[in-house]
Amino acid sequence: MSPDNPYISVIIPNYNRGDLLGETLGSLVSQDYQNWEAIVVDDGSDDNSEETVTNFIQQDRRISFYKRDHMPSGAPACRNIGIGRAKGHFLVFLDSDDLLKPFALSQRAAIILKEPDYDFWVFPILMFRKDPQKANVLWNVDNGKQDLHRFLILDAPWQTSGPVWRKEAVEKIGGFTEGLACWQDVDFHLKALTSGLKGKKFYQEQPDILYRQHETQSVSQGEISSPAKLKSRREIFINHTASLLKVLTPEIKEDLRLLGGNIAIGSAKAINPGICRSVISFGYSKGIFSTGTALKLLLIQLFYFLRLNKISSLDRMIWQFTKVYRQDSNIGKHPYIQAV
Repeated sequence: MSPDNPYISVIIPNYNRGDLLGETLGSLVSQDYQNWEAIVVDDGSDDNSEETVTNFIQQDRRISFYKRDHMPSGAPACRNIGIGRAKGHFLVFLDSDDLLKPFALSQRAAIILKEPDYDFWVFPILMFRKDPQKANVLWNVDNGKQDLHRFLILDAPWQTSGPVWRKEAVEKIGGFTEGLACWQDVDFHLKALTSGLKGKKFYQEQPDILYRQHETQSVSQGEISSPAKLKSRREIFINHTASLLKVLTPEIKEDLRLLGGNIAIGSAKAINPGICRSVISFGYSKGIFSTGTALKLLLIQLFYFLRLNKISSLDRMIWQFTKVYRQDSNIGKHPYIQAV
């Protein structure tokens, strides 16, 4: 790596996004910064994804294509393969339907050189649905609260493509957790923050990536009811609670109480008493839930299991107890006003 020209590896997991992947790669080859490589890792697509990438490779050898070579499937496994293949000292994780502004990599390289003493550097990104020219809403903003707190309450201050990472720092925390059915990005950033990685937000810079939000996708904290997703949420709660016990402050304990309660209530509503009870039991054993809270959560689980929430008076009682766990997310709620 030239000290004045950081080599950046852009890692792109892909699954059946051949129609949009070409736009993503087109935004890469249009960069005004040249010292980069792109690693596309395919997750078993059966569309024209490989053909799309091959056409780009024929014109630009900085792009490479690999297929996921192990289980489980999913973006985390593909990203980890990309990390292993990356030649750059710095990494950007880009989704296969998102777009880079032409100055994205030059802006990030300049900040790395200007402020080199970090493990990751975070930049603002804009959101759009169909027309990238109409991307005028920020993913999120800095509200002065701690990043760990915001990830724990599911108000993610940045999206996965927001940071550029020092590769050795990502390797230090073991990359992405494979096999998670949801919240993979929350898990990854919680690992980074609880492992002592040093990062800095550069929200005063121009947004440099356009995040594509699909019509069926909600950026707010939605209910996730499939067994696989509920299991992943439980795993994230248990793993990160365990890692935070040694630095447990009243504030972190409250964040974990809200996160665990959110998962327990979601499991109760999905009529999954096994996951619900295991979350409550773990939270109680670690002192995250008081006896009163644990008993109320168990009662809520029983009410949903017996469909007693269909009784209006009991439904109102459930609402009063559970409303505190419905944390409002600020994701996608901030119009971008460009400085004149």
